[in-house]
Amino acid sequence: MRFFYCVLSFVLASLLAPALSAKAPVEAYAQLPGVLDASISPDGKAIAAIMENGGEYVISVIEISDNQAKPKAAGLGEGVMPLWVKWVNNDRVLVSIKQTQRYRNSLIINTGHLFTVKRDMSDADILIKQDRTRRLGSKLGSKAEPRQFNNVVIDFLPNDPDHILMSFSDDDAFAPDVQKVNVVTGNYMKIRNGSDRIQTWVTDLRGEVRIGQGLRDLDNSWTLTIRDTNGDKWRPGEEYPGLANDASIVGFTENPDEMIVASYRGADTLGLFVYDLRSKSWGKKLFQHPQYDVSDIVFSPDGSRVIGAEYIADTAEIEFFDGAAKARMDKIRANMTGYTPHFIDQTQDGRRVLIKAVSPDTPAPLLLYDTVTDTPSLIASDYPRLSDVQQGDVSAVKYTARDGVKIPAYVTLPYKVTDSGAIDNVPFVVLPHGGPYARDTQSFDYLAQFFANRGYGVLQMNFRGSTGYGREFKEAGRDNWVVMQDDVEDGTRWLIEKGYADPNRICIMGWSYGGFAALMGAAKTGELYQCAISMAGVTDLQDQINDREKYRFGDYAMENF
Repeated sequence: MRFFYCVLSFVLASLLAPALSAKAPVEAYAQLPGVLDASISPDGKAIAAIMENGGEYVISVIEISDNQAKPKAAGLGEGVMPLWVKWVNNDRVLVSIKQTQRYRNSLIINTGHLFTVKRDMSDADILIKQDRTRRLGSKLGSKAEPRQFNNVVIDFLPNDPDHILMSFSDDDAFAPDVQKVNVVTGNYMKIRNGSDRIQTWVTDLRGEVRIGQGLRDLDNSWTLTIRDTNGDKWRPGEEYPGLANDASIVGFTENPDEMIVASYRGADTLGLFVYDLRSKSWGKKLFQHPQYDVSDIVFSPDGSRVIGAEYIADTAEIEFFDGAAKARMDKIRANMTGYTPHFIDQTQDGRRVLIKAVSPDTPAPLLLYDTVTDTPSLIASDYPRLSDVQQGDVSAVKYTARDGVKIPAYVTLPYKVTDSGAIDNVPFVVLPHGGPYARDTQSFDYLAQFFANRGYGVLQMNFRGSTGYGREFKEAGRDNWVVMQDDVEDGTRWLIEKGYADPNRICIMGWSYGGFAALMGAAKTGELYQCAISMAGVTDLQDQINDREKYRFGDYAMENF
């Protein structure tokens, strides 16, 4: 197994010392990232990680106290893609997995399961083996069919280490029940009946199921149902003034009457607001950044309190509501100069924290950080074969589109160019992201760094339609794909006007929507590019619409696309 493991405490600077310059083999960039996900056991003595091994992912358990022992590992099977790993108690690990398969000879679907295994890698099995439902909805027939999703966890129930709450049904795959599942045996008990109008269940911080929400396929109407704080009465969303049935409900505060909703509330950026279920009215604003949308909420180590909000500027940032949590983060950041700590998991007492140290020019290592001694220990690296390679320099920039709007972007330059200080007529790759409703960040991008390693500059822009910059910026692209293409084109012209790019050596390439943009760049402004590369690019929008409409909620998805 290719991995790096160390339990000695080093300062971060020694772990991530400047690398030597070298031309790395293609395989060093093309391999799967070394760590897909990781989790630390509740007792803080072991780490479970989804790790790369010979071109596939395996589940590994590392005993922290024994730095001589090899990690125990188990394969997940051919064609299986792991999604996340989580300790549910000190002796049991869950791994969410998915597989792609053809259904009824025409549809391609993903099926999901939970893989359960003991700490010593024994007793490994699929948690919920029953995977057929007696009805799969009117759209695909009424006979018994394979159940598609067997890995939807509603709540890990930290105060009940033997059980989790899951969402699935034995009777109707389109009406998922709430099931209490034993994490060892897979036995389960239904605690709430489902409905074909509800796809999502939300619990409060007590582990009580409080919210049911979903979309009705027949008329694309939204349903919201809310359970009283201390009782069994469920009330329709219409009883709560100002709260839309399709509200983005993200959880609860420690007060079970306070529901947290992601909303604009009259501003351009998405923020976090409290809706008081007792008074049936909007309460306080938890967080709203003037420039960036909120992306997540942050809980205390024991999961009992909301202590902050996360948003993405060039990298992920956290606004803390809790002074002690902020002080702890400030100490960690002080020991990680030049890197952004991205929290993966932590023990309930907050002493041991799993962190990815994010940097645009260094493959992110997985670190175990001790908050008492303020020391990190290296667990694994994402691209270990690049440890002796000097990566390109990544700068956050903004250029002006033709209508005056500032477009955020990232420029990656070969290290030889930045060392010389002369950015002049560099061959460039223009790399628009996929989605298109996604975004790039100032973090390590293996493809951009591969091109920089070969002497190319790379421009990655967050054209209008990209997420995270507020509603107006996002909707400008959703309303008009021509604007998105113009933003890409204007970025290329900016490179030429600044003298950065050699106008005779520019290539445009991308995946998915980025592949569409590459093809459109060649067709619309072919004089700008000497090559265009489309990877899984969209080439027939009407065919994509027709295909998506074969699936549930396809009409709704295409209306909003």
